[in-house]
Amino acid sequence: MRNKKLKMFLSAVMVSAMTLGMLTGCSGDGGAKEAEKDDSGATVIKFGIHVANPAEQEAVTNNIVEAFNKANEGKYKVEFEAADTETHSKNMKLKAEDGSLPQIFWIEGSEASEYSEAGVLMDLTDFLTENADIKEALGGMEAAFKDDNGQFGLPYQCNVQGIFYNKEIFDNAKVEYPTDDTTYEEFVEMIKKLKDSGVTPLSIGSKNSAFAMWEFNEFLARYGWEGNIDNIISGKDKFNNKELLACFEKLEGLKDAAAFPENMATIEYFDAKQLFNEGKAAMFGTGQWDCAEFDKNIGDKIGFWWGPKFTDTQSSQEIVMKVPSAPIGVSAAVADDEKLKEGVYEFLKFYYGEDAAKLSYEGSIFPATSYEGIAASDSQYSMNTMIEALGNGWASPQAAPDLTVSSAVQESLYDAIFGVLQGTYKPAEALDKIDAALANSQ
Repeated sequence: MRNKKLKMFLSAVMVSAMTLGMLTGCSGDGGAKEAEKDDSGATVIKFGIHVANPAEQEAVTNNIVEAFNKANEGKYKVEFEAADTETHSKNMKLKAEDGSLPQIFWIEGSEASEYSEAGVLMDLTDFLTENADIKEALGGMEAAFKDDNGQFGLPYQCNVQGIFYNKEIFDNAKVEYPTDDTTYEEFVEMIKKLKDSGVTPLSIGSKNSAFAMWEFNEFLARYGWEGNIDNIISGKDKFNNKELLACFEKLEGLKDAAAFPENMATIEYFDAKQLFNEGKAAMFGTGQWDCAEFDKNIGDKIGFWWGPKFTDTQSSQEIVMKVPSAPIGVSAAVADDEKLKEGVYEFLKFYYGEDAAKLSYEGSIFPATSYEGIAASDSQYSMNTMIEALGNGWASPQAAPDLTVSSAVQESLYDAIFGVLQGTYKPAEALDKIDAALANSQ
């Protein structure tokens, strides 16, 4: 049954027929391989990560791994299996098929449940039971990665997502800063004034739309996504419903107000961020992973906002977006090797412990855990403005909306949102396309 589900998973994520044919003859049974040792005799733990250069692109995670290795020299050693996100995702699917998954690996959020259903992930319920302090520190964030198969993953980090803004640009344009009570209509007026001042109001590069989604998760949440998504997935409702149609009409309104760069469709996330860093754009949607960069380029002129409130819905508007990031999972094969399992558990205890949380804050990254007395320094302006925004005490969804659907539906969701923002689709047409993607994926 496990192999059948795994093959269905691989087929669903569109691994080529030729590749599958090659794998059929050499597919492993998922059993554990003997743990590797390095020259010092330390047990090697492989960590599959979604960037090609962890030291530069995921510095906090790299620092945590280095600190763990130093503390466990001669006993355990974590080594990265690194590749860019797209290559990593493909590699993990192929390794799941032939039983060669790294012991720990980052999983694309929309694919995590599919790995769980395929039976290739170790249940981490016992780990949390044995480490009650870590479960308490996670504060419920682990619930996003639990299903009938158990605790199939733990959050890689905590993602705080929203809109950063440059106070100096707002001041020059004589536009008031947005607040928790700013409505969508006021937001549109703000955009028009910023545009008239000669800057791009909201910088977005949609060439890689998965990296330009951050502020729009809040839009979806404030139109009742969390309460409706189960009914949509089960077929009791559709994406093209009254609430989401109103949401997508608001997206179209941003397009009509000329909120975005004229070349939005041909530039990437990093190009759009550069416009913000250079003071050519007033706002930019992203998360805490860009805090250190904004501290360097914008300093104490940085502000942070969750986004506008909407007046044409009965759904709660008192929502923040502090959610677990995509999870890390542990290969099911680890359970068959007690020494390897012991090492993996030791690393997880370190990764979710206080020392790692301190390293995260030092690198302007919110860890998945919360420990008393660990916070940002006074000079971490971007992170502190996010912490101030979180002080309103509003609730957050269990997971970001775009991580609650399958990879096929997620891709269609991105296409629909940015199709509306670019004027390619009308709102109802875009939602119909997501419904079609859901129907075709079931």
